[in-house]
Amino acid sequence: MLASAVAGLLLAGALAVLGAVAFRNHREKAAALAILQERNRQLREAQAELVRRERLAILGHLAGGVGHELRNPLGVIKNSVYYLRMVLPEEDRVRKHLAILEREVATANRIVTDLLDFARVKTPTRLTTDLNEVVRDVLERTPVTGTTRVVLDLAVDLPRVSVDPEQVGQVLGNLVTNAVQAMPDGGTLTLATARADGGIAVTVADTGAGIAPEHREKIFQPLFTTKAKGIGLGLAVARDLAEANDGAIEVESAPGRGSRFVVRFARPGGEA
Repeated sequence: MLASAVAGLLLAGALAVLGAVAFRNHREKAAALAILQERNRQLREAQAELVRRERLAILGHLAGGVGHELRNPLGVIKNSVYYLRMVLPEEDRVRKHLAILEREVATANRIVTDLLDFARVKTPTRLTTDLNEVVRDVLERTPVTGTTRVVLDLAVDLPRVSVDPEQVGQVLGNLVTNAVQAMPDGGTLTLATARADGGIAVTVADTGAGIAPEHREKIFQPLFTTKAKGIGLGLAVARDLAEANDGAIEVESAPGRGSRFVVRFARPGGEA
């Protein structure tokens, strides 16, 4: 009886030891698997980053030459459209197709400008600038579809800032283009200026589909895009030009709720 009890205890102890070893081995295997999966994820990200950098290097090398070569034919097309507007009859169908040509040429010019700006961001030529005037000029130059409602909310007596007006116009133009593309079926485009935190804030907002959370951190990366049009440089160039003018871009967005980009510029000496 005693021998049987002792044997039972020994068996129970042996099973307990085996169970502990098995549990430890399982836990160690699970930990090792988790580490392996994390290393694989890091490797994939590193490979993707390497490919992206190689693409950027090639793009930067080609951008200058290709961009300038494309300017000439685009200029010819633009001038031809202007001539056709003067000589062709004022028919709705004619005007419609000429408007499409103008819009597509403007889009192509925007891409070329992004390529050139991405290849080399020029040192800003700073002028005392009225950002309200820059906003109005951007709206005149940037194609906006007829189904898009434009709302302007420009602050009265807005203080001037020391920036390069052409570069800031490029920043806002890229943001407006991005907003219009986010509303293919139409919507509301809002541009606003205001005093904010001792500086000036320019807001470009849309009522489009919004930005998915997993894309929000990537939208300013060169060559990243979720759109059918463009090459993914517009927002990257906008950020670089804003920073070159001592500005910063903030974004608020949620799926189904549109997007809101705010460009902030400090005033010299922090004057309000």
